[in-house]
Amino acid sequence: MNSIVKLSEMEKNKDMYHIDMRSYRIIGWGWITICALGLMISILSQQYWLAAGCIVSAVFGAYMVLGSGSFDIDSEGLFHQSSLGAWKIRWDEISRVEVSGEGTMVLHGSNKRFILSSPGGWDDSVKDEVFTFVSEQLEARGIPPQPSVTAIYKIMKNTRVQPDLSGR
Repeated sequence: MNSIVKLSEMEKNKDMYHIDMRSYRIIGWGWITICALGLMISILSQQYWLAAGCIVSAVFGAYMVLGSGSFDIDSEGLFHQSSLGAWKIRWDEISRVEVSGEGTMVLHGSNKRFILSSPGGWDDSVKDEVFTFVSEQLEARGIPPQPSVTAIYKIMKNTRVQPDLSGR
């Protein structure tokens, strides 16, 4: 009996992908560093408006660091967890998909929106496999991607969940 349970658990986890958005965190920390250097130079130069601009600009880097987190994608749906919270959408909730020029996907459901970051920020070791998996999931449900110039500016909507201790 235990071997049957283990086998079904292995089959369940067979198509589970974890994408750590490490590259976004690195870019965010780099941006914060550049802004900190600009802040120091502007204060030493007594350019206080420029210093204020550096502080405001650093907020964008902090948002990248805190919001990057990771994605878990499997046959049930997509899950994103970061320092700012956790979001989830099931494949069967998705009715429409927008794709930006660089690859960000906006997965729309009934009054829901889930943002899947561009494959350009994914780990190269899983990028092709995960992109193929996501494309196959959408294709199996008859959901063609629609080009969008505004997809990269959208945010999650009505998909926030409470993260559990198991990370999902």
